[in-house]
Amino acid sequence: MQIGQLANRSECPVETIRYYEKIGLLPEPDRLPNGYRSYNDQHRKWLQLILRCRTLGFTQNEVKRLSGIAKQDQPACADVRSLLVEHLVDVRKKLRDLKHMEDALIRLKAKCQNGNLNDCPVIDELMDS
Repeated sequence: MQIGQLANRSECPVETIRYYEKIGLLPEPDRLPNGYRSYNDQHRKWLQLILRCRTLGFTQNEVKRLSGIAKQDQPACADVRSLLVEHLVDVRKKLRDLKHMEDALIRLKAKCQNGNLNDCPVIDELMDS
């Protein structure tokens, strides 16, 4: 299949597929005599793995690590689990950080008087913090 077909099947922009090839996440496809890239079902599966990992918030380096594990003759489940545990720690930290942001925004919003004041206490606090 050509890159447009792979893009349609995976719901991924062509530019993204080319980028993943360029950085080595997606294996390079064969070339047809006319120079077009020729993708097969394995490319689709690798692309699906990359896209699902990105949806789960994995970094490119984490996806590379996972891909490296997956390419082994006998992928070690313990290595995958270790990567998942590390990523889960990062996700939980981000959730805590988001909760702190939410709390700060709620506190700042509470200072807002529906735009009825001449001076904005939110701007004042943000400038003085």
